[in-house]
Amino acid sequence: MKTINLLTHSGQFHADDIFSTALLNLYFKNKEPKTKVKCKRSIKKEDIDKADIVYDIGLIYNPKKLRFDHHQNDTGLIRSNGIPYAAFGLLFKHFGHELISLISGEKNKKVLAEIFDIVEKKLIQHIDAMDNGTSTYKQLFKGVDVITIDNYFRMYKFEAGSEDMKKIDKKFFELVKFSEPILENIINYATERQKEKALGQKAYNKAKDKRIIICDRFYSYNFNEFPEPLIVVYPDLRNNWSAKNVQTGEDMYDARFYFPESWRGLVDEELERACGVKGAKFCHKSGFLCVNETKEGLMEMVMLAMK
Repeated sequence: MKTINLLTHSGQFHADDIFSTALLNLYFKNKEPKTKVKCKRSIKKEDIDKADIVYDIGLIYNPKKLRFDHHQNDTGLIRSNGIPYAAFGLLFKHFGHELISLISGEKNKKVLAEIFDIVEKKLIQHIDAMDNGTSTYKQLFKGVDVITIDNYFRMYKFEAGSEDMKKIDKKFFELVKFSEPILENIINYATERQKEKALGQKAYNKAKDKRIIICDRFYSYNFNEFPEPLIVVYPDLRNNWSAKNVQTGEDMYDARFYFPESWRGLVDEELERACGVKGAKFCHKSGFLCVNETKEGLMEMVMLAMK
């Protein structure tokens, strides 16, 4: 049986070296399932020299030699948006497209690049930024900490007064196992997002009134790349019909349109009386969602709201 020897640094760990190990485990599980992958944590030169793939240690970034460190002074280790690369990002840059293809079955290079970009922005860049002392998050409420993956990992390994290396290694490998499905799930999410983007664009092209996009189901796609859409209408999982507003940006809560304040937080008969439409079921108290028993009833509510 072929063996691949991975090596990263020993001692305290972070999301970078944990997810880097998870990435390589996933890659070889999908690429060469019969290959045995062994990971060692060490800072000894002889261990670094012997390993097949070295990351987050060694002061060398050379993908051809499978060396992926980011601690050296190298101006090429910063993305165009200013976020520096860590080992995770360097490994994903090298193995990511193939890993995505192995997991998703996608072969189209353009689609793979789009999926790669989603995974980068949803996960990789956050971890790389944290490992380089840069935050991608902002605390909104005083005294309420931002819970990042790295902060969670620090809490997970915490044991008062314990610096036992065997215990630290044990926790490291537990978190590697924990992280593998996270990375895989985000790749699957990004793959589905690209499929839903294509379906959403078809729905937009079919719409007679481009302000109201009618879909055959809910799509995980924000129609804000087009200038007109305000509301998306679709049959929901409870056998009702829902109308959701279009947000101003990706993962933003500000929207282009809100349902009337007089409807918000009401359900069933109360909502029917407030809007005057039979079958009205629910209006979210934030005004971003309305529900009716039928498509016809929901469209009546939408047209009233838009007036």
